[in-house]
Amino acid sequence: MHTNHWQYKFIFFGMSSIILATQFSGIVLAQALYKYTDAEGKITYSDRVPKPGEKAELVKSDSQANVIAAPKNTLNGVKQSITDVNARGKQLEVNREKLQKEVDSARAEVAKAKKMLADGEEPLQEERQIVTHSGSGNTVIVKEEYRERIAKLQANIKAAEENLEKAEQKYRRTAP
Repeated sequence: MHTNHWQYKFIFFGMSSIILATQFSGIVLAQALYKYTDAEGKITYSDRVPKPGEKAELVKSDSQANVIAAPKNTLNGVKQSITDVNARGKQLEVNREKLQKEVDSARAEVAKAKKMLADGEEPLQEERQIVTHSGSGNTVIVKEEYRERIAKLQANIKAAEENLEKAEQKYRRTAP
């Protein structure tokens, strides 16, 4: 009996298909998980199929567990395009820059208020009162106007620092 070359190819490819199918079915079986317990009570999990006589139980798995649906490209039910997404991104950037300018401005106000206090610590001429003592010289005391002016400068610093804190909180809360 004589077989031609094409028959050998057919037999070869037929056998190859069977081997390939067997290997793929092994991959499917490899996804199963088995729980083995040895004589000492130690538990081992494996994807190895139990041999005849081995005690192992198949661990049930849910293919839908821990699956999250992909987000839809909608905003409030309206389908979004890349143009919409880019426009929102640009708006977020503009808002972030605006909030950063508010923080920078508040920092500048704190620095300005502190400088005004530092520059105004020395009593002005009209805030001084000279008291002369017989035989011991003069004493300079500051008037109540000086204390009021310094208290006002300190209050300005506190208010500027509070505004800075509010601006920084607003930036942290809303800046993307």
